[in-house]
Amino acid sequence: MGFYSKGFMVAIVPQSALPIEEGAATRFFVEFFNEYCNEQVMDLAQSYPDRRSLIIDFSLLSKYKSELADALTEKPDIYLKAAEVAARQLDVFTPGGAEFAPHVRINNLPYESAYTIQNLGAEHLNKVVRVDGIVTLITQIMPKLQLARWICIHCTRTIDTPVGKTGVEKPSVCPGCGRGDGLYLSEQASGFVNMQRSQMQDPVENIKGNIPAPQVDLWLEDDLVNTLSPGDNVIITGILRLRQNPQSRGGKATPVYSKFFDVVGVEKQQKEFEELALTKEEEDQIVEISRDPHLIDKVIMSIAPSIYGYHEMKEAIAIQLFGGTQFKVLPDGKKIRGDIHVLLVGDPGTAKSTILQYVKELAPKAIYVSGRGASGVGLTASAEKDEIADGGWVLKAGALVLASGGVVMVDEFDKMEPNDRASMHEAMEQQTISVAKAGIVTTFKSKTSVLAAANPKLGRFDPNTPPAQQFDIPPTLMSRFDLIFAIKDVLDEAKDRKLVDHVLTGHMFAAKKQKLSDLKNSPIIPPIMPDLLRKYISYARKNIHPVLSEEAANRIKEYYLSLRRMGAQQNTFPVTAREIEGLIRMSEASAKLRLSNTVELRDSERAIALTHFVLSDIFMDKETGKIDSDIISTGQPKSKVDKMRSVLGIINALEQKLDMVDIDDIVEQAISIGMEENAARRLIDELKRNGDLYEPKVGFVKSSRGR
Repeated sequence: MGFYSKGFMVAIVPQSALPIEEGAATRFFVEFFNEYCNEQVMDLAQSYPDRRSLIIDFSLLSKYKSELADALTEKPDIYLKAAEVAARQLDVFTPGGAEFAPHVRINNLPYESAYTIQNLGAEHLNKVVRVDGIVTLITQIMPKLQLARWICIHCTRTIDTPVGKTGVEKPSVCPGCGRGDGLYLSEQASGFVNMQRSQMQDPVENIKGNIPAPQVDLWLEDDLVNTLSPGDNVIITGILRLRQNPQSRGGKATPVYSKFFDVVGVEKQQKEFEELALTKEEEDQIVEISRDPHLIDKVIMSIAPSIYGYHEMKEAIAIQLFGGTQFKVLPDGKKIRGDIHVLLVGDPGTAKSTILQYVKELAPKAIYVSGRGASGVGLTASAEKDEIADGGWVLKAGALVLASGGVVMVDEFDKMEPNDRASMHEAMEQQTISVAKAGIVTTFKSKTSVLAAANPKLGRFDPNTPPAQQFDIPPTLMSRFDLIFAIKDVLDEAKDRKLVDHVLTGHMFAAKKQKLSDLKNSPIIPPIMPDLLRKYISYARKNIHPVLSEEAANRIKEYYLSLRRMGAQQNTFPVTAREIEGLIRMSEASAKLRLSNTVELRDSERAIALTHFVLSDIFMDKETGKIDSDIISTGQPKSKVDKMRSVLGIINALEQKLDMVDIDDIVEQAISIGMEENAARRLIDELKRNGDLYEPKVGFVKSSRGR
């Protein structure tokens, strides 16, 4: 039996149907508080009313009296009220002599009582339920009527009515004069409590298929307001209630209701990566796999095995999935990034999107977005108008916040709008997202790895131009990636033959619906099956926290210094200090892959080999044959920048004597200092395109700075 009021539904249960009579329940709670929560009650009393919640550990209540714990979950409106009455009866002293009337909250419900948002239904209405999820939205605080004071205009009698979950109930008549037409609500004399609306969704890693993420509203009251932020992983204990949807256009009430959680307990989870449930046999299997001498190769071959080749790129993705050591903090409080970012830039048809989709299924926590359909606020955070409240602004978390602790795959990275791409700078390096919108200033955490894929500027790589100069991505953003791979479609018959055989084998296997045993040792069969590899990654992320050994640290130091020495001799900058942290992260990830808490020499060698592969392919100045980090950091090799400065120097010197400078005179002087004629003319054309020079007359140029 139940009744409806103000759009809510609350069940009414006759006293005879209660498992424990209310008075008896109050006595039991008094006894429970004194026996099991005495220290907690005394601690709360000392800080009351600054702290106003007495939190019940559900496991202790079950231990004390399981019937009372069961009754509380089944009839929370009755028994939470009994618990709060019991709390007021406790003999405690509060500073200032304030009446001790705390809220009673519930935490630590058993995992068996946990449900996904998607599976919450009518059978859970008006019961205490536990839900794990991630906060996506938070509104501003709003006042909610708690005690309504009515005043009669005829006899000035005041009537106080408590406001429950059913809304505001106006008295039918005045008890003083018996009239019912003169009662009005006095807001000034009524009592209000802070209320805030939030929204949560099922964890990203639990969302399967192409369905939208299931969401549910959270209603937080009094001291629970401002305890949540978008992106928080939380366990919510609450009472599932209904709210009637707005009336249809015809004025008729709709029979469809929306559900929301009346929150009675909040627990923030510290885990960053999904900890998959493992049996003892699976843990033993994972440890056994880690002892395999060919482990690294097997993990690499298990990543997108249907795609031929790309050994180094798959190795980088494997390293990224395990990640470096998390939660490292320097003595000055600065947090060190442990997540690894990887960028794939390749010709059309080189399976970039397929690789990203495969990694999405392999990573225990991942979000896939496409550059064309992703906006800056969709990736980071947005401020939106509240649809339900009074039009205030709410904060909503984006993909980089929701995937915190996992991986975000960004396909068509080069197709994103420049402003949207710019919003990722802070998230990738500082791993935070600062929001200053609509008067709301806050910061979200974004401990997320980014795996991005893009095409070259002109759609396909030009073999005569260095790859880095063909990336349509700003240098400031490109420098945030630890590893960058240029995937080129090269005409090579031997390689093409192997590739087509690999693809045909996969299609024939899929069409014939063969068993895995029919294709033993085939390259399309992953040595470690995806489900097991997913659990292996999750186990390593949770339990393994590698520390650099002296030997590994010295090898990284030696490699970095050798490159810097080479740069000093060649007048280039092969690497910067940023690469040191990248090498450390990759070394830690290699150790984590082996389930080792110590980074050994072989781990740093693997990180160095990957880094050197990328440096040789992407950072190589084809004109000089030298490794130059400026290619990525500034977008131009240092040798080219030096030549541009030389040409500008020649022009500036000639401008001291002439109003306009003849291009042929510039080229002649450039040749005299060792520059080729064609190279000099190309540089002049580029300086004109960049706006450093302009052409007032055909064949003549002037410096733009003099305009």
